[in-house]
Amino acid sequence: MIPRLAPALLAVLAAAAFASSGCTRGVKTKKDYNRPLPPGQIALREVDINTLPDVSFKPGEKDAVRAALKQSQSFLAKKGSDKWYPRALVEKGEVERSITALDNILASSSSDAEINAKIKSGFRAYMSIGCDDEGTVLFTGYYTPIFNGSRTQDATHRFPLYKKPADLVSTSAIEISQQKMTDGTMRPYPAAGELESSGALKGLELVWLADPYECYLIRVQGSGKIRLPDGTLMEVGYSGTNGHEYDGIGKYLVTDGKISRENLSFFSMREFFHAHPEEVPVYTNRNPRFIFFNEVKGGPFGCLGTSVTDNVTIATDKEIFPPAGPVLAVTTTTEQQKYVGLRVDQDRGGGIRAPGRCDLYMGEGEANEKRAGGQYFEGKLYFLLVK
Repeated sequence: MIPRLAPALLAVLAAAAFASSGCTRGVKTKKDYNRPLPPGQIALREVDINTLPDVSFKPGEKDAVRAALKQSQSFLAKKGSDKWYPRALVEKGEVERSITALDNILASSSSDAEINAKIKSGFRAYMSIGCDDEGTVLFTGYYTPIFNGSRTQDATHRFPLYKKPADLVSTSAIEISQQKMTDGTMRPYPAAGELESSGALKGLELVWLADPYECYLIRVQGSGKIRLPDGTLMEVGYSGTNGHEYDGIGKYLVTDGKISRENLSFFSMREFFHAHPEEVPVYTNRNPRFIFFNEVKGGPFGCLGTSVTDNVTIATDKEIFPPAGPVLAVTTTTEQQKYVGLRVDQDRGGGIRAPGRCDLYMGEGEANEKRAGGQYFEGKLYFLLVK
């Protein structure tokens, strides 16, 4: 449990592109948003909840938050959820009670003013310390891509996503997975470059895509949908990883003079690789992290094993933040509008490994790709725990 303060004392791929650029839309600083949590420090600090801005709901938004809260309740009801707690001194029971309390408020309140009043009287707010110990968080975006593909390899579809190998033994979310050798010994699982070039994954192809960079994008996102030749959609979801640390490739494109620092973006990277497909493995293999997939239905799913909710789910570092609970995100949108929104922390990303990062889930398809690719603004992130 987080120590309570006496009342009187009271970031999707965009990060993959910009992680080391230090300057882009909405952000013109040299802050290290990926600064790890200092040893011995807690990622959350209590603040006066009355200083938080009020939330206002557009049509359908309240129902979307309630749907996400129900997904979190489903996760917490599973015995396996116990291993995720405590985080930042927050216990599982605190998150469960907070979800129930917030859902009751949303169900019983007739106005935004009533919702805000009940939250501020019934909850405590815990701010992420951010990248600078002052609460600065970079909010980026992610989405579910829809790309063309085929279950079988042909002249057009030549680039596979892979199923999880039988010799992969997962450890923790922040450690390299192990490879079980034929003699029973273990070794660190190979990095992406070795896996791609060695042929070790032959026979594990799940689905084939026409564009090698689209394969990489799905590996970064952790899930996706594939439009098959007959028009049906195949869902693919995360089934495992080699556990290597994520390394965004945008900085290498800048260093090599392929894209200028000023023009680096999700979209300029995609344009470059579409024009130079032969360069895709040269750069994508510099990110050693590799994701494996299986076919799923009812997704896309977050890291908690429950489906994510458009414009509600967020991704944070689950090693330092308590999962599944409600948060208040305060930032700027791709449309340059101030954003104050109730969201639910249900996912994590390969590049989300610090208190100064948060990914906002936008939804699926091309329109949300544009929103996700343009989301790169500072703000503050508050975890809400019932009193």
